[in-house]
Amino acid sequence: MGLVAIDEQLPDRWFVTNGVVVVGPIAFGVLTHGVVSGRIPAGSLVRHETWNVWRGFDDIEGLSSQGLKLTINELAQISSQLETRASGPLSDPPPPPSREQMVSGQPKPYRHEGHSVTRQSAVDPVGVLSHAETLQAALPLTLSTVAKAVSADLALLHRVRMDLGSTITMYTHGVGTEHLLGEKLMEGDPSLSAARANRTVIVEPEPGEVGRHIAGRLGRSAVGLRGMAMIPLFVHGALVVLVEVGRIFRPFSAREIGRAEDVLAVLGERAVVQGWFE
Repeated sequence: MGLVAIDEQLPDRWFVTNGVVVVGPIAFGVLTHGVVSGRIPAGSLVRHETWNVWRGFDDIEGLSSQGLKLTINELAQISSQLETRASGPLSDPPPPPSREQMVSGQPKPYRHEGHSVTRQSAVDPVGVLSHAETLQAALPLTLSTVAKAVSADLALLHRVRMDLGSTITMYTHGVGTEHLLGEKLMEGDPSLSAARANRTVIVEPEPGEVGRHIAGRLGRSAVGLRGMAMIPLFVHGALVVLVEVGRIFRPFSAREIGRAEDVLAVLGERAVVQGWFE
């Protein structure tokens, strides 16, 4: 995708969340000062107003002024092209890796070291999503809250788009995931079939057919993922959203993925009250 020159007029408007509260829009200087002063946790996720992408604050805090402008511009451009890509031929994904490629690319078995396990972040999806007055505002907050709930390095939110007759990647979290925006899930994708059957999937150490497709998507943004999962959301008896998460340093447990299911359930409840999917 070609990018235009840096738009100096892009608004200095950022959103930040730690999974418990969400703040924004605020200026980047205010955001940085809030982290330095301790009022905003350093591990928070941030998103420029023009992005469909979340990034960890620590992924961008070290950028120079020019580097920050370039990043804002690049991700704004990719996000702005989402709808065009989703409705065109460039939305078809490449095939997933073969079983042989999956086996050869597997990281060494994870060894549980007891105290090395990271403590899970507290999240409050009810509090976070109470700030969302529209579905467009609720979906990125849902993704960031899921990512914090399970300490995911990568996360993708796919929305069923009846107008396009496809399920489209609408929001992402993690470095490198922005290039998946606007991509569709193909009708023959077994992970989409599992979602339509309302089945949460935790990918096995040696992925089966469903896991191979989930790993194929997430693996295009990061290598050596030890944990991967997919969680669907049904509203009024129909699939409306599915979220995929990936983690590099250790697998997901069923309890952790249950936390992600709880976040999506809150989105479903608010969607029913607000009439977003009617």
